[in-house]
Amino acid sequence: MPRADYYEGLTLADALRAFADHHSAPRTRHITADETALIYRAAGRLEQVLSDSSSHELPDDGIAPVVYMPQRAVGG
Repeated sequence: MPRADYYEGLTLADALRAFADHHSAPRTRHITADETALIYRAAGRLEQVLSDSSSHELPDDGIAPVVYMPQRAVGG
């Protein structure tokens, strides 16, 4: 699995694409083609939103830390 240095220097959108490329590659496939396309669409939308915004730079330390969200309850 890629570590932080794999994504170092990338914009958030490019990091999402690198993530999708790595996890959809034949040797490391963990996501489907549909999920890969979804991530690419999200990256493109992120770039569009950021280009419309006045502050589109990432923090100096690169990609913001991951915030883990609680999993959605399953069932009833």
